[in-house]
Amino acid sequence: MENQRHRIRFSGVLLALVLAWPVAALADPEADYQEGFKAYRERSDIVGAMPPLRRAADAGHVEAQLLLGFILDWSEENEDAVRYYRMAAETGEPRGQMELARMYLSGEGVDKDPMMAREWVEKAQAQGHHPATVQVAYAHLNGAMGYPKDYAQARALFQQALDAGHEQARSGLAAVDRAEAAEKAAAERAAAAEAQQAKPAAQ
Repeated sequence: MENQRHRIRFSGVLLALVLAWPVAALADPEADYQEGFKAYRERSDIVGAMPPLRRAADAGHVEAQLLLGFILDWSEENEDAVRYYRMAAETGEPRGQMELARMYLSGEGVDKDPMMAREWVEKAQAQGHHPATVQVAYAHLNGAMGYPKDYAQARALFQQALDAGHEQARSGLAAVDRAEAAEKAAAERAAAAEAQQAKPAAQ
């Protein structure tokens, strides 16, 4: 009878440990992230931050993926940076999508591919991520990432982001003003030069 009670008690402890294990396992990536975050932000200890951040990132912790990607990117370890940005991007995280798009635009750690960059930017934009809207606006302003140059569309997108509280869009609106003014001035100079050339013929 005593042995049976011991077996029951042991089975109960074992069951409690089994049930608790997933909770502990889920907590580990967050603990690793916090350890790495504090090492990096509070102590500027990049070497000490990397192992716990990598453990958390490999376990699927999105914030760890973003921070580790940033550190690797800053350290010019571009292929590894792309790997972790991609992990975050593929979870649907718009910040990861934007960072991955930036790597495709610059060709760092991956073959340069403006159209792939556009695809990731549009994924972020579809989630209402205002920096992505600004990026598309600049693409229309400059005729980049396969978008046609379209000042009206650029202005509308910058204004949309500004109305949503994204103050960085204000400088984009100013850039549209400058571009339109420069284009108008160039057109006026061309028209004046053409008129000047036509005068002798008219005489």
